[in-house]
Amino acid sequence: MNSINLNEKKYIDYYFIILFSVLPISIIVGSSISLLNILIIDFSFIVYLFIKKDFSFLTNSTFKILIFFYIYLIFNSLVSLEPSYGIYRNLGFIRVIILFICINYFFLKKEFFNKVFLFWFLILLIVTFDIFYESYFGKNILDFASRGSGGGRIVSFFKDELIVGSYLATFLFIIFGKFYSQKKFTLSLILFSIISLAIFLTGERSIVIKIFFSYLIIFFFVFKNSKLKIFILAFLFFIILIISANKNLNDRYTKSFSEISTSMKNPNMYESILNINYLNQLIFSYEILKKNYLFGVGTKNYFKACTDLKNTSKNEHIRKNTHKCFVHPHQFYYEFISEHGIIGTVIILICIFMLFSINRTIELNNQKKSQLLIFKIYIIISLIPIIPTGTFFSSLNLFQFFLNYSFYQIYFSKK
Repeated sequence: MNSINLNEKKYIDYYFIILFSVLPISIIVGSSISLLNILIIDFSFIVYLFIKKDFSFLTNSTFKILIFFYIYLIFNSLVSLEPSYGIYRNLGFIRVIILFICINYFFLKKEFFNKVFLFWFLILLIVTFDIFYESYFGKNILDFASRGSGGGRIVSFFKDELIVGSYLATFLFIIFGKFYSQKKFTLSLILFSIISLAIFLTGERSIVIKIFFSYLIIFFFVFKNSKLKIFILAFLFFIILIISANKNLNDRYTKSFSEISTSMKNPNMYESILNINYLNQLIFSYEILKKNYLFGVGTKNYFKACTDLKNTSKNEHIRKNTHKCFVHPHQFYYEFISEHGIIGTVIILICIFMLFSINRTIELNNQKKSQLLIFKIYIIISLIPIIPTGTFFSSLNLFQFFLNYSFYQIYFSKK
């Protein structure tokens, strides 16, 4: 079979529309289901390309950068302290590359994009409504109860995982960007405000700080209209008032600052930082880097290297506090320097920079630049230092990162 007729092509499109449409649902169901969904998309797309004999993506500059990134990750496994820990995660990066190619292949079709986007939009609205419902009643519509002190953490449909805020943020800028690029400025801003308010209500501190930064980026670099600027400032002030009036949220967001303030009163800087959750992983990461400064300890080897500091570190404060080592550093940069060293970190950051620098010679007017910036925002806020992020190479974070990058490339192609 060397060619595909129009009817077959139509059914193939519908098949991929279904697979992509259920992606947000598969993430809610669980990481294994979302991974299975992505693997089915990847495998189906590879088969489709072989049937069609279309390998034009091989000359794509982005593809070449991602393949170089992939080769580096394989090398990272070879020089790891314990290769078996991270080999499957590093080898699995190929699924992200295939998914990126697949998204850019199908979503450039207007009809395909609109159908999938409509389904995603409906799912996000349901989740957003569910967050508002749970914030008022203490339970979501499926009777999953809020968690934490005073029931302050929203679980929504995730039940056992406190990631619904991060989940909404994954699709927030894709939705905002689509409507904004269609010059539906008021609608895009209203939707952005409602969904971001839901994120603030979740009690997830790190994503809330990032969304706050996104407001600043939009205010200074996206909106040119003074009325839109006034609206977004007024809504941000409205959000602050809501948080201040809600005791659980207020305690949640102020607790971190009070803990940091208390810890920093200790005259010994090492002891101060080691008593601050998440930030203490910076100290451990730095200690690991000093012993493995070229290529780090390897993917998923952080915990082993961190706990080994109990016996290998020359610093007494480090040796006494290794019980505070997390399974992973909970911050992209800590992960990079500890598991990939100086050279590996430089390679990773250069690859990310190059992904957004491929077509810099192409001239775009200011309006198009501001529209495209929306699709960069998720990447920008993900790479803010110090704020906890999770691990970059986890299935969910890779999906979130490269989904947003994929839509940046799609809109760049359209512009």
